Parts: sequence; C-alpha cells; structure tokens
Amino acid sequence: MWTACLHGTISDDRSRCFPGGSRMHKGSPHPNQSKSAVWMRSISVMLAFVLVSTFAISAPAHAALVISSFSGTLAPGASQNHVWNNVPANTAYKVGLSPVGASTSAMCEFEVTNQWYERLSTGERKFHWTIKNIGTLACGTNVLLSAISSDSIQSTGGMEPSEIKTFSVQLTAFGDVFEVPLLGLVPSGATSANPCRFKVRRTWYQRVAQGDVAQPVYLRYEVQNTGNIACSADVQKGAVPVESRLSAKSLGGGSSSSTRWNNATPTSATHLIGLDPVELGCAMEVTRNWYRQVVNSTGTTERELVWTMKNLGTTQCSAERVLSRI
Repeated sequence: MWTACLHGTISDDRSRCFPGGSRMHKGSPHPNQSKSAVWMRSISVMLAFVLVSTFAISAPAHAALVISSFSGTLAPGASQNHVWNNVPANTAYKVGLSPVGASTSAMCEFEVTNQWYERLSTGERKFHWTIKNIGTLACGTNVLLSAISSDSIQSTGGMEPSEIKTFSVQLTAFGDVFEVPLLGLVPSGATSANPCRFKVRRTWYQRVAQGDVAQPVYLRYEVQNTGNIACSADVQKGAVPVESRLSAKSLGGGSSSSTRWNNATPTSATHLIGLDPVELGCAMEVTRNWYRQVVNSTGTTERELVWTMKNLGTTQCSAERVLSRI
C-alpha cells in the first residue's frame, strides 16, 4: 500500500504516487521520440513540477464548494434529480458525493449518472444532475456541488435535438499534463416554449505527434443537444492544478481497469480525475467514477473514490492518472 499525495492511498495496484505532479522517467526514450523531444519534455516536466507544487496544499482561489446537501435515504437502484438555478456564465460545475450509512457487511455507493446545462429564454442558466444509489444497501449521500471559473474555448454552432459533435482542445505542448480540465456549457437559442439544453457526453485524452518535436496532449470531447429545439452552446474550460500523479497504468487495446482511491479526504472535497497518455497515439478515457463509504474492521468509516479507465485504441499503451480536488 502506497501513501498518496492527497492524503489517501491507492490499494488495488502497485502504482506509485509522485508528489507535486512530477514524473519519474525510467529507461531509454520511446523509439518514436527524438532526443530533442525528450530534452524538451524534461524541461516541461520541471516547469510542471514548479507550477503544480505551488498549489499542492489547497484548492485554487478560483474554485469553491457552492453547496452541500443531503439526499436522504435512497433504496438500491433509486435515482434523484437535482438542479442549481441562476448559474453565472463563466463557471463550470462538478458534483462530488460523500455517502453515509454503510454497515459492516455492505458499502454505501453512489454515482452521478447524468448532468447537463440548461438556459431559458430569460437568459437564466441552470445546471442539472442525477445521482443514483448503485449499491445493495439503502443509504444516503452528502451531495457536494463545486465550481471553478472557466473561459470560452469553442462554439458548437447550431445543433439539432439529439445531435452530437466532437471537439478538441490542446492541454500541453510538451511533457506532462499539469492541470485537470473541467468543461462547462452555456446554451443559447431558447424560446419561450422550450429551453436550450446541452451536455458533455464524454471526454478522453490523447497524446499525438506534432511537427518535429512537439508531443501535445489533447482533450477530446463530445457535446450533445439534449433538448427539444435546435440551438447552440458555448463550450467553456476551467482547470485545477494536479495535486497527485499515479504512475502509468498499461492497458491492452480496448481493455479497461478500475482504480480505488482510499481515504478520499476531506469528505467535503470534490475530485477531478484526469489522464496523461505516455506513448504517441495513446487515447485513454475515464468511463465512469463513483464514491462509496466503507466500514473498516476497526469500526471506523472511510470514504473511497473509484474510477474506470479504458484504452480506446487497438494496441497496448499506458497513461498516468492525475487527481485534483475542488
């Protein structure tokens, strides 16, 4: 069991956590990397270490816990919808969960299963989300709505109901991913009869070759019009500096693997999970994440964060897992 940089532990594999977001490189360069690329990447790693270390103690000033509420007791398989009204434009939201009510024989497990942004013809912006008891025990959870400031990066253009579009944003030019991104949406084009609704369906990370030296990491993402009318949305991106970096996990093409983060403290924190592909062409996605409370053999309770990552390609590659808190 390894001590983790977020005051937690990673217990289901032998991955190391490197404090401050620095990467420990071993062996010779990848055959697809030139010496100049490796040199530039090393410089980027040192810069990332300096930048990340500055923020490693607490969440940045532009991030905040907006509200904490209790769900009440939900039966296994039951879902509950939430909405936050009058959302400011340059803000991206993330929901964290802190389940309560676990027993010595069963965990209390909750997951955010859906989230979307809505805008009315009055201009009011809303953020919706759905939580679900995915365990076997009737229990509840503290619902933590957190926010970070965000800036516009892309317009979707007009989209029909149910239409999906894919976009990309570059996260790095060289070296490590040193911030975990969070996307928000500002819908536009509502009528008095129908609001405009959009959601980010999925996100994934890919490292690519660009020019003679650069090996940037891109965040790919899908946006969907989930409403009943044709309208558009402004895509916004915020980011939180990496607090903890787990060593690279290698996956075969199309395969998935889950990671459990023990002692996910404080219980008021919302976590952001990112990926940093190592090999050129490697594309990795966090397909789901959820929180659970367990009762240890000593009788003490513990909050855990669990997530699943998937190799979207056809050949084996690896990615480091990076975490931050709001």
